[in-house]
Amino acid sequence: VGTDLVTLVVIAHDKADCLKKCLTSLAESRDEDKKAFKFAVSLDHPPAFSNLEAVAESFKSSLPGLEVWKKTEQSHMNAAVVKISEHFRFALTETFERRENEFAIFLETDLVVAPDFLWYFRASAWLLRMDPTLYCISAWNDNGNKDLVFNDKRIFRTDYFPGLGWMIERKTWFELKPQWPAFPSTGWDHWLRHGGILEDRGCISPEVPRTHHFDEHGTNVKKKSSLAKTLANMALSKLQPESLGDLSYLMQEEYESALQEKAKAATLIQVADIPQTQAATTYLVPYSREEYTKMAKSLKIVPGQPRTHYHGVVETRHPTTLAWLILADRRMSGFILPPSEVWRPSLQRLVGPARPNESCEDFCTRSGQRCVAKELAFINQCNFLRTHFSCEAGCGQNLGADLPCYVTSSKRDTSRQCLTTDAAPTCSGKHPDTQRLCACVP
Repeated sequence: VGTDLVTLVVIAHDKADCLKKCLTSLAESRDEDKKAFKFAVSLDHPPAFSNLEAVAESFKSSLPGLEVWKKTEQSHMNAAVVKISEHFRFALTETFERRENEFAIFLETDLVVAPDFLWYFRASAWLLRMDPTLYCISAWNDNGNKDLVFNDKRIFRTDYFPGLGWMIERKTWFELKPQWPAFPSTGWDHWLRHGGILEDRGCISPEVPRTHHFDEHGTNVKKKSSLAKTLANMALSKLQPESLGDLSYLMQEEYESALQEKAKAATLIQVADIPQTQAATTYLVPYSREEYTKMAKSLKIVPGQPRTHYHGVVETRHPTTLAWLILADRRMSGFILPPSEVWRPSLQRLVGPARPNESCEDFCTRSGQRCVAKELAFINQCNFLRTHFSCEAGCGQNLGADLPCYVTSSKRDTSRQCLTTDAAPTCSGKHPDTQRLCACVP
């Protein structure tokens, strides 16, 4: 990619020290790589403009052509998730509409970058043009714990938007723009993952991250918190530019074929057998969403949801034996699992909307059937919700026992949104402000 095609945008709010550290790491990149990009710092907090502009000005010799963009229009909502979302909307609009770039990379100021960060994007950008099943390139691995990742040259596909240093094409922004949420209840990035806008498309990520999070005083990361400790223990690649080799193995057909062959050759075990794994062995492990959190904690990967997954497949190493584990979701990963290990929805199920403040237990009873929690996970998707509700304010993600649901109350920030959940849905949850989507069986 050339400078006429791509801008790297640093998203900054009010921390001059963080901006300086972030820009310093970018400025240390190889000159040849820096010449392939335009650079910009995007600001959204007027009281901090002068301090942040001064920092940016000091880097104009080491990051030639560095621009400063200012978002002066302020959000009518004070919620941090809204302000952050609106800043990203501004930066995306500035990049793809006003400057008409073909590609853009977005990087927050609380990140420093690896030596081959810019090269990584230069080497992989062609994949977005050639493979319609991809929409982003990310520098981050949510499971990039120092004790688990070692192969700097391994890049993988994921359906779970990683963020933390990411590239998209101009055409992708025009798909996202009409549905960009006014109130992304748990953040714009969660909306992008769970909103069902770019379904059946994914991203690529490196095994060893190309960005590292350093700030402990942010909106989501607090000093000494468990998240801060997790981020501090993430690896940062030291690989030098031009070391990745041929990346054509990431094209969908070739990637899935290789994954299927790897799974076929692996030793099939159950979740309970994971502690008995042996070094230098590859294992295929079927799992259910209901048991993922406990399993993930034991493996030292993100427990809340299957981050990094590709069609339900999460690949990682055992933290003790370093055995290679191919964790495969019984509901989603039928393309690599033996048929006997796959869970499928009941052919006799009834899917329908409950009344406000009605649980799925009560809805199914009223329908002459019964609720089975195992069936609910199959419909915990935006496409199912849109079939039964209007979802006027879009589809997003949230937490709560009454999800998946449609928010009926006009008093809620999420009013008229459809919401999915990261947790395994239950039959008993209900709320007076929502209508649940339920699945019943005879």
